[in-house]
Order: sequence, then C-alpha cells, then structure tokens
Amino acid sequence: MITIEKVKDKKSLKAFVKYPFDLYRGSKYWVPPLVAGEMRTFDKEHNPTLEFCDVELLVAKKEGRIVGRVALIVNRRENEILGEKKMRFGWLDFDDDKEVTAALFAEAEKWAREKGMEYMEGPVGFCNLDKAALLTFGFDELSNTTALYNYPYYESHMLACGFDHCTQWVETEMKTPAVVPEKIKRFSVLLKEKYMLSTPDLRSKSAIKKYIPQVFDILNQTYSVLENFVPLTEKQQAFYAAQFMDVINPEYVSCVLDKDGNMIAFGVAIPYMASALQKAGGSLLPFGWWHLLRAHKHNDRAELLLIGVVPAWQRKGVTALIFDEVMRRFMKNHIVYVESNPEQEKNAQVRSLWKEYESRHHKARWTFIKHIK
Repeated sequence: MITIEKVKDKKSLKAFVKYPFDLYRGSKYWVPPLVAGEMRTFDKEHNPTLEFCDVELLVAKKEGRIVGRVALIVNRRENEILGEKKMRFGWLDFDDDKEVTAALFAEAEKWAREKGMEYMEGPVGFCNLDKAALLTFGFDELSNTTALYNYPYYESHMLACGFDHCTQWVETEMKTPAVVPEKIKRFSVLLKEKYMLSTPDLRSKSAIKKYIPQVFDILNQTYSVLENFVPLTEKQQAFYAAQFMDVINPEYVSCVLDKDGNMIAFGVAIPYMASALQKAGGSLLPFGWWHLLRAHKHNDRAELLLIGVVPAWQRKGVTALIFDEVMRRFMKNHIVYVESNPEQEKNAQVRSLWKEYESRHHKARWTFIKHIK
C-alpha cells in the first residue's frame, strides 16, 4: 500500500532531502547536492523566494520506506506578474513504480486545485534560476552542478500521469581549442576599436562584487524575452549572488564595458564540481571541503554558468569578447572541456555561441505540463 505524507518538521525534511541518496546509490552519473545547502533552500530565514511562495513537500511511502518525493510550489509573485494560475513542482524523484508516481501526482493535483491553480508545470524550482527540466537524453553522461539528473524511466511515468511535453532544453559540451580562433581574435580587436569597448580585469572576488548589480540588471534584460521569465527581487539577487560567489573562480568571469564604463555584457563560468561533489557524498565533513577546494584549483573541465548581453548590443558580436577573454584563461589553466548549463532549445541566440568551436549536444531535457482546469 502506498501512502502520501507531508513534510512537517526538520526530521522529515532531512528524509525528503536524502531520499535521492538511496535512489541513486551506485549511479556513476548522479551528482549529490550538499545536504546542508538543500536544507537551507527550504528555510524561509535563508531563501527570500519563499516569502512569496506557498510550498508543500510530499513523500510517498511503501512498507514504511520512502519511494518518491515532490515539492509543490505556488509562486504568488510570478502568477500575479504573468497573470497565470500555475503550480510549479520540483525536487521530483521516484522509484520505478508507476503507482507511486500516480499517487504523488494525485495528491499534487488535489493541492493545486485547492489553491485555485489551472495547470501544473515542472520539474522546476522556486524561480527561474533554480535547477529545472527532466533529463530525456544523455543518461550515460555525468551530470553537473547546474542541472538535474534522473533515470530514463522518469519520462514514461510523466506521460502515464497525463503530462505533456512543455519546453525543451539542451546542453552542449565544447572542446577548448589549442588557440583562440583567428576569426574571434580579429573580430574582438575590431569591436573594441569601433565601439571603444573594454574588458576590465576581474580576477578577484572584490573586483567582481561591485559589478553584481549590473550583472542582474543585464540578466533581467537578457532573459525577459523567454517564456515565464520574472525579474528577480533585490533580496533574490543577493541570495543568488552569494551562492555564485561561493563557487566561482574569478579567472573565469569576464565582462564588457562601453565607452562610458557601463557593463553591456558578461559571462560567468565555474570549475566543474561534479566529481568533487560525488566524492563529498553530500557533506563538507570530514573531507568534502577538501575535494571541492581541490576541484577549484586542479580541474580540466569548466561549466559555463551564465551569459548575458544588453538587448541593444545583442546583434553586434560582443559575446566574441567574452569568449576571447575566458578561452584564453581556460587554455592557461589547462581546461580541456567546457559544458553549458541547460539552454532553452528555442534560444537560438545563446546556442549560436558554440558554432565557432568543436562541440556536441550531449544532453536534452524537457519540462512537462498538465492542465487541470
């Protein structure tokens, strides 16, 4: 018999967070999060997005053992701005038992109806900077720190529960060239001369911090054209900035300034932390911190975390300056491969950034939607 229980206290929250550690035990491709970080994500004192979200965490149990979980989210601010009645769902994991999935989503649909929602969409997080989308291709590829991993059977479970495919996302792996392509170098020089652009030295966290407000301003402008995008509040910006500052390597951050010193584009990459997180096993203690520190200093892979360009400059090629700067640093630090974070498949402008380099689309994923009106 399958029962659905609500997370009501710290003990049940920890069980909710740690369920995937049992589900993916032995997997070579799943990357465990830090348990303490996951616990803080659901803490209203820590995560400002929860100020305007209604949240219900559910676990499915069978014979006393957790066999599934899901987070139900109504982001009231998002729904008000977009004029929607959407229930988000995320932190979705389950055993390969369709009765479990059906029971979880029956309870999810009931909760959504009680909240007056008209459709459910996920897997997503509390907002658009959280991890999202179900993996549907690339199951034999190691996951990364900016994306979810799941078993191949997940998609069939979603379809069996009456969900339809909603938005497709893709990920790209690029091989770092031996030298920056001559075309990129020439174009970079021409751009700087034509528009009097500059690329400041940001190789310290203190140098980066003063540009953080401009980064989020550009981020809001860049992604406003994508569906369901909602600008971040000042508290959210501070929350995510703190998370990014914890993991970035200043050498892998680049920005472009116009002739007046205003930022018009930026790019942020981070050292590839997947293997280190696997070794850490969800905790910084006793030696997790050492594995993560080592990955910062000794790594042959990197993840492209974010890139943004002010709309007025988006078709003038300023991303060439970002790539020119960052690629030189990758080469210096012996980075062999760079992975993108998940990019919406229809976002052709971002995906075109890879065309000058040897690359492959190695993962694909979807979010799913179900109308319950």
